[in-house]
Amino acid sequence: MTAALPVLMCYSIVGETAHEIVGVAMFALFILHHILNFGWIKTLFKGKYPSKRIVGTIVNAAVLICMLGLMYSSIMISKHIFTSLNLGGAGFARTVHLLCAYWGLVLMSVHLGMHISQIAARIKLKSKGLIRTLRILFGVIGAVGIYEFIQLKFTDYLFGRVTFVFIDTSVSAALTAMRYLTVMALFGYFGYILQILFNKKKTAVQ
Repeated sequence: MTAALPVLMCYSIVGETAHEIVGVAMFALFILHHILNFGWIKTLFKGKYPSKRIVGTIVNAAVLICMLGLMYSSIMISKHIFTSLNLGGAGFARTVHLLCAYWGLVLMSVHLGMHISQIAARIKLKSKGLIRTLRILFGVIGAVGIYEFIQLKFTDYLFGRVTFVFIDTSVSAALTAMRYLTVMALFGYFGYILQILFNKKKTAVQ
């Protein structure tokens, strides 16, 4: 899903058909992700809710809302895969699709950042030197993401100030995807910092 996100943001460069195919693939991966993590879903109404769990649950719920909005709007505005359904309502669906796409990228990046330590543990990443290097690299890319966040006019899309996305088609899809990846790194780093702060708070309480 992380790899699919920046590709999907290059809509006018990769083409409508590829955009829809990658989008359907990401939805399938999203469903698979929840099946594999069904144990977490079963514990939603169990146990206490410290601040870390509250924030994590809110982020996850917001991601779910964005994905459902994307699923709905994708079917409504489809020009290739779902055209036979002919459901109408494309105007409203385009607005929903744009909002959910940009908020989804931000929230999924935060979600990923909040789970980086768990991912590192699963792949048994223990080298302190490598971890330190990756943190610095991640931070540098995130800093570039601040610039790209402004240049790509994210706030216009996040708050519905515009109803269409302008992508410079003279720039390659790979470079455009990299620009969106830096924004993902920015919010991923934000999620990572949140996780560190919550862990420090938990340690201090204990």
